This record gives sequence, C-alpha cells and structure tokens, in this order.
Amino acid sequence: MYIKDGKPTYEYNWYGEARYRVKSSQRLFPGLATIRFEFNYDVGGVAKGGTVALFVNDRKVGEGRIEKTESVRFSANETFDTGLDTASPVSTEYQPPFRYTGTLKKVEIDVAPAQLSASDQEKLREKKREAAMAIE
Repeated sequence: MYIKDGKPTYEYNWYGEARYRVKSSQRLFPGLATIRFEFNYDVGGVAKGGTVALFVNDRKVGEGRIEKTESVRFSANETFDTGLDTASPVSTEYQPPFRYTGTLKKVEIDVAPAQLSASDQEKLREKKREAAMAIE
C-alpha cells in the first residue's frame, strides 16, 4: 500500500511476473484519513486469487481483482517496511525508498483464518516444508 499523487494505492506484486494494482478514484483531502483495503480470497484451493476493495474513511474508492497469490512466502530477504520501501520496490510507479512524508498514526493488519479443505491444508503444509528446506 502506498500513496502517489495523493491517491492511496494497493499493489500486489507476484514476483515481478504479474502486478495487480487498485488505485483510489480520488485524491485524499487534507487532514486525518483512515485508509483500508480488504482482500476477499477465492475459495477452493491454495494460491488462488480474490477481489480487493480500497476504502477511505469507510467509503469505497477502488476495487480490483488479483488472479493469483503466493502460497507460502515471497522472499527470504524482503523487508516489511512502514512509511518507506527499503528493499526491492513493490511497484514500478516509484523508486525506493519512496518515503511517505505524512504522519502515520496507526497501522493495523487483521488476517482472518483461511477456509481450506483438508486436502488444501496438506498442500500448504507441503509447500511450507519445501520452502523451509530451500532456506536451510
């Protein structure tokens, strides 16, 4: 998630091979704002897609589709940054570190449990094992 030209944007970068971007239809107004995105995962498997909705002050300002997601992890050396991007850029729309010059009062991440079948849960466990072995 980043803000460019006053517009909140959510971008999902799938290894640089596919990019899915949802940009606000309008610029932010001066003052406090609550920016949120919701990802509604497609049911029926691992590494599926879903829909993204972008909200500013509880008003939907953007919506889009992500066709595929990563099942386990993206990178062993990527960073989890807030207010800037210190490693590889998520988006081609900016150059790192792309510092946010406003004030962030709070960042909250809420992850709901996945609704996976027993077979899909086993596939996910196997992918996690493979990923762990690749790092060792």
